[in-house]
Amino acid sequence: MLRYRVMVAIVGIPIGLAAIILGGYYLLALALLLTIIGLHEYYTLLRPYRPNLLVGYVAGIAAVLGAYYWGTEGLLVGLALLMILTFCWSLFGELGAHLVGRMAMTGFGVIWVALGFAYVLLIRDLNHGTALTIMLLACTMVNDTFAYFVGRAFGRHKLAPRISPGKSVEGFVGGIVGSVVSALVVKIYSDWLTWEQAVIFGLVIGVVGVWGDLFESAVKRDFRVKDSGKILPGHGGILDRFDAVLLAGFVTYWLAIALLGDVVK
Repeated sequence: MLRYRVMVAIVGIPIGLAAIILGGYYLLALALLLTIIGLHEYYTLLRPYRPNLLVGYVAGIAAVLGAYYWGTEGLLVGLALLMILTFCWSLFGELGAHLVGRMAMTGFGVIWVALGFAYVLLIRDLNHGTALTIMLLACTMVNDTFAYFVGRAFGRHKLAPRISPGKSVEGFVGGIVGSVVSALVVKIYSDWLTWEQAVIFGLVIGVVGVWGDLFESAVKRDFRVKDSGKILPGHGGILDRFDAVLLAGFVTYWLAIALLGDVVK
């Protein structure tokens, strides 16, 4: 598995970095692709509950496009479409067949997956957005790598045995160290960022990223599956690889607004 992980990283990291640096339609295309695949994985897990794919995909794509063209206000385009399509669905859906549950599960996919990737676009659109986006991805990915190796070498105490038996407290600490180190490396090339702010970003992204990882693990465990998909050898699916980013992106955007203020606006 480690060999496959390295191979995916060798291919994926340059593509991701190029899209972040170039920005524009390159990053939008990548975000849309990841959103569509991520929604496909999510709705495949929920297939027994019969989610409405038309509602989910249309609203999800609209949220990403809205974020790209109109910023945070653009997210409302996707959410508005989600509400409108859901209300239309309610008029013609099969009553008494868990319609409310189906609507809720369909909508949650848009909120979790589509808005998660949309926030990456919002971060990139900020002043110094390239560095912030690279920091976000570096902190989450290095966290995962440090946690893996530290956990294998020193892991003794389970972090969340009911949800993810393989994760340890020692690995969690190692991952947080990796996140902080990543943020500090980004700071070296970012004179607009202080050392203290870099540490705060590293700590917050590291902790929230693990939270996002555990959340996705809880979803998979509830459906009794190991991976959300098979598109990335050694990793599983898009949700398996970007579960931390989906939550950390939201927090990173608002942390940047609160912590850096006019520097990023």
